[in-house]
Amino acid sequence: MALPINEGPWANTKSLNAELPDPARCVPGILRAHVKIDFLNAFNALRALHGLAPVRYNASADQAVAEAALLMAANNALSHDPPPSWACWTAAGAAAAGSSNLLGGVSSPYLAYEDNTAMLAEWLIEGDGDELGHRRWLLDPYLDQTTLGRVITVQPGGVRVDSAAMKVFDFPQETAERHHAQTAAPSFVAWPQGDYPAYFFSPHARLSFSASQDADVLAKVDFADAKVIISDLERSLPVRDQRWDNEEFGVSNCLSWRVDGIVPGKTYHVTINGIRGAPKSSYTYAFRITD
Repeated sequence: MALPINEGPWANTKSLNAELPDPARCVPGILRAHVKIDFLNAFNALRALHGLAPVRYNASADQAVAEAALLMAANNALSHDPPPSWACWTAAGAAAAGSSNLLGGVSSPYLAYEDNTAMLAEWLIEGDGDELGHRRWLLDPYLDQTTLGRVITVQPGGVRVDSAAMKVFDFPQETAERHHAQTAAPSFVAWPQGDYPAYFFSPHARLSFSASQDADVLAKVDFADAKVIISDLERSLPVRDQRWDNEEFGVSNCLSWRVDGIVPGKTYHVTINGIRGAPKSSYTYAFRITD
């Protein structure tokens, strides 16, 4: 039996739109201003956990990211390069899909409603997988703007649809490249770091670290000989499956690894030695997963 249409958080989803979306007619809808502001505030609160500057909302991209979210909703799929054969395809929507973090692309009567925290957590945790592109865009020290597109609807018969697109680069009316040297940034970005809410963390996900200062060398950082040490001051935890790249999307350099045994409430100290090409060869920080 399908879940009731108005169960739980889905009861008030219509109130999120000034104009309701309708994937069957290729109508993306229009989000209310407070929905976009609430998302921006949640995103900036997440960035503050990492010592990162807040970003602004770029409303000039609203229509394009709405069309990107509609593409995912109308086709029950996710793609950063949706083909013209897709239902509700537009050039603007396809371009926005290629420059956004995406979520959704599935419809079901049992689909859970994703609030802002849940969406950000999914992008951070990355499904416990190896690719960290979404996280790197969220935690990019030099990101200065974003735009949210979202299609939330309950179709006839009770099937739920919820897709989101969060634009992170290639904004309209952008007149220059990001100026790293002019942007205040911490010396590194790690996930997790400091006191970190449990809902933004999974013990099965890859931990990560990026050097984030000195614009001339950010894409030349070499982690080939880096050694990661994690300790709770009583014992060291085994670190495995290290990998790194300088692919220059989001944070331009990234070292990641897996570690077992992280538990909430305990403080862990991380030291990374043997880094080449960064402002420093060794970095130290701590984190604690909080309830």
